[in-house]
Amino acid sequence: MQATYTPGDGLVVGAGSRWLLVTPAPGAAAADDLWALLTGPRAETALVLDTVAETCGADAAVVLVDLTVGAETSVTRGRGRHHTLDGVHTLDLGEAAPDDAPVRRLVGGVVGAASLVLRPAARAVLPPVVAEPTPAPTAGGPGGPGGTGGTGGPVAGLIDGIPPEILAAVAPPPPPLPEASVVAVQTDEPPPEAVRLVERVGLTSTVRRDHPGAALDPDPDHGHDYDHDGQTTYRPETAGGLPPPPPPPGHLQHATHEMVLAVHCPAGHVTAAYSPRCRVCHEPVPAQEPHRMPRPRLGTLHLPDGERVPLDRGVVFGRQPEPVGAVADWPHLVRLPADSTYVSRSHLAVALDGWLVLATDLGSRGGTTLRVPGRPAQRIRGHEQYVWEPGQVLDLADSYEIVYEVTE
Repeated sequence: MQATYTPGDGLVVGAGSRWLLVTPAPGAAAADDLWALLTGPRAETALVLDTVAETCGADAAVVLVDLTVGAETSVTRGRGRHHTLDGVHTLDLGEAAPDDAPVRRLVGGVVGAASLVLRPAARAVLPPVVAEPTPAPTAGGPGGPGGTGGTGGPVAGLIDGIPPEILAAVAPPPPPLPEASVVAVQTDEPPPEAVRLVERVGLTSTVRRDHPGAALDPDPDHGHDYDHDGQTTYRPETAGGLPPPPPPPGHLQHATHEMVLAVHCPAGHVTAAYSPRCRVCHEPVPAQEPHRMPRPRLGTLHLPDGERVPLDRGVVFGRQPEPVGAVADWPHLVRLPADSTYVSRSHLAVALDGWLVLATDLGSRGGTTLRVPGRPAQRIRGHEQYVWEPGQVLDLADSYEIVYEVTE
């Protein structure tokens, strides 16, 4: 990452992919401890926040981000804010910097700052190739008047065509796909991978894994079985002593990836075959034969409390979320805070269709607002699918903003 900062009363601590912005600034000893935590082999978010709270007070403004691939974390407290747009991360302490404020480069360390901007590292650009000068053709020589019909050499500094080896260049082939395998699943044992249900209380989150048969809605009007242990399958008896019908397919019996047509950009990122630019780095994609492959993760949904939900399957948001209709892939169920009174039990559904991310308001009473940079906010209609593009925000009941971002 390339970091720049604006000097101020706060303190920036960090390097590489891990950064902390806090005010009031901690003392020298605490700053040394924070530096050791953030630059160590593994950053413990809870330990960093505890250190800040002990030295700066519980009311300190804090922004903590860890952009390490596979361990992305973002936490804000007090007046601290974290914005992301087109891969650029902006950390500030709740106040916009003056227009004439100096902006300085930062490789890493501990400096006084009011804001911090992190940009993806720029790619190296090779110097242009200049053809070596060659003598001009002479009369009677090859290519000259009365010559034998040869061609003259290139003029220095000019290129009059694209070499055929560049025109024929294509992206590297994808790695071979593993052969399919069959996995036996015992129906009377708790599945190893099941619903990802996130309960949020303030800035803390607990993740537990429940069987799809477990009760999700405490509303008795919905008729759920609250004594269900969440680990067995209930099959009712049928008339005439006939065996019970087979249960509906469980989420573990469905494929977790949809096959899509894909190409590779020069950096190796997988992107849609119909897209002229890479969906991750936005570089042009060279001409190549598309191939079928399991759909990769389409990105990440950033939640206000710092949680991130991977878009490797559908998602349902709400106070008591449940899968919507007959699903081919069991979705992530993200439980929002119980005090979000205007957020419905099942408020918003996110589905994946090929390379598209489709968002649907499930007829919620608080509604859902689509916020696109540079355009007026738009209230989306209930039960209608909208294509959700990276960088756009969906605001649930004007109280819970979710940002969609594409990452590697």
